[in-house]
Amino acid sequence: MKTLLVSVKKISYLVVMKALSIITALLLFIAVLELPYGYFTFLRIAVTIACIFLIVKEFGLRNYFWCIPFVLIAILFNPLIPVHLYDKDKWMPIDIACGTLFLMKAFLPEGNNKSKKSQEIL
Repeated sequence: MKTLLVSVKKISYLVVMKALSIITALLLFIAVLELPYGYFTFLRIAVTIACIFLIVKEFGLRNYFWCIPFVLIAILFNPLIPVHLYDKDKWMPIDIACGTLFLMKAFLPEGNNKSKKSQEIL
């Protein structure tokens, strides 16, 4: 029974993290449209929070590969000391690239699963 509960918690945690990545990617893709400035303030907060969650998860799994890009994204989008590029044309490729990274994180298979399986075989 305890194994089933741990497995359900792990699955629900993975679903939440995947949904967080997808929603954040959608928010970033929507940012290429003409929107009021308030949306971009909201976007900074949402992206930074999503990055922090993903960094903590990946760092806990010792998967440092994903920590580096999400730390950089968190620094770029942080709402406390904002980076102002003053031109929407400069932000558009950044928004698309960051959204693509979030989608890659959501849909690429976890690298740690392969290494765990290979360790179990040995």
